[in-house]
Amino acid sequence: MFQRISPKKISDEIIEQFKRLLSNGELRPGDELPSERELAESIGVSRPPLREALNALQAMGFVEIRPRSKIVVRSLTEKPVEDPLSLLIADDQEKFFELLDIRRAMESWAAFNAAKKATESDIERLEQIVVRDQKNLRENRDDAKTDADFHIAIALAAHNTVLSHLTASCYNMLWSTQKMSREQIFMKRENKLHIAEQHMRIFQAIKSRNPDQASREARRHLTFVENEFREYITSGFPSD
Repeated sequence: MFQRISPKKISDEIIEQFKRLLSNGELRPGDELPSERELAESIGVSRPPLREALNALQAMGFVEIRPRSKIVVRSLTEKPVEDPLSLLIADDQEKFFELLDIRRAMESWAAFNAAKKATESDIERLEQIVVRDQKNLRENRDDAKTDADFHIAIALAAHNTVLSHLTASCYNMLWSTQKMSREQIFMKRENKLHIAEQHMRIFQAIKSRNPDQASREARRHLTFVENEFREYITSGFPSD
């Protein structure tokens, strides 16, 4: 009736530890892990079982092992481009706006909770991103990564593990399907200024611990983006 119990493989223990860190939010989407050598030393194992665990975690979709052994935590809800929902959004503009509706709900809630729960480290990370955002504005540089980093950092500052993965997934979906690019919304030169100002207001509300204001500013920002895209679809933005 009973089966013989075998000791756990070291690689299985590493996988369970990784999942536990992910579940309690100590590992978050986009986090870069130490090198394989550093990981092996910190965990106290040899590299072969660690490598076996990392390969298994990559196969399960938890991490991405990039060239030169860079190991990055993936969004748990991230889907490949061929995912049916991504294809639907790519082929139907209204589905893109439905995605914006979801973002507006999630990101206003995230900003509300970030204003209540953000640590000093979270605030510092957001401030660094805003400084980069303002520099891009001064240098007239389009930087989609900084924009995404800002919104994902707010979700992380809300300290809700599921929300942080959902937010990262939204941006992965936008990057893989988006027909309406930032180039289109920024055909209006003043829009770069407007969006940088909106980001600054969201950040200031979070830093000042004003949840209601942070939520309002996040909602206003996404509504502005939606309105600008709809205007572009309707009439296009004439270049100056």
